Amino acid sequence: MWKANLSDPEEIRIQSEKRIVAAVLADTHVIDRVGRLHPHLIPLIKNSMADLIIHAGDISHPRVLEQLGELAPVYSVRGNRDLYFLRSLPVMQRLNLNGARVVVTHGHLGVAGYWRDKLENTLHGYQFARYYRRLHSLAVNADVVIFGHSHHAENQLREHVLFFNPGSCSVAEKPDYRLSFGVISVSPQAEVKAEIVWLEGHP
Repeated sequence: MWKANLSDPEEIRIQSEKRIVAAVLADTHVIDRVGRLHPHLIPLIKNSMADLIIHAGDISHPRVLEQLGELAPVYSVRGNRDLYFLRSLPVMQRLNLNGARVVVTHGHLGVAGYWRDKLENTLHGYQFARYYRRLHSLAVNADVVIFGHSHHAENQLREHVLFFNPGSCSVAEKPDYRLSFGVISVSPQAEVKAEIVWLEGHP
């Protein structure tokens, strides 16, 4: 059994005698861009045996968190499309999973960052380096940085920190147009494993 310690407002600590498994989502965009969650998503999360679910923002509708909450405890942050959650969700969440320090954020980092990224994406296309520069400061005292916003999956280790974007499970972007979510697991010794799970078809 895993146990969450909510006594530290700066960090949610979850300890277990076994490997902790987290399903990681971002950019579900229900109902602002799609009508429902991808039909394969819930079965695949169940299949992963997730102990918890992490949502990196652009949830868009509370029904999404309700559906996910029926599977496992959900820890989420708000994205640029999450006006409904302005008062209920933070822009950043810190988790400690079996000693592995995890920072969760949507990745747009405010209004100015959102429009700057829009311009750069239009001119130059998606570039992970742009997000790495933006999120690098969050990696201080972290082992994993989880982010969304770009709709591009990433699973990259940089300077001993894992930068993980599960991609969007609802809205694919060029050039690869693939939908995905992620699974991260942490052993009792704080060893982190991460994978991208690709989704077939459309929501």
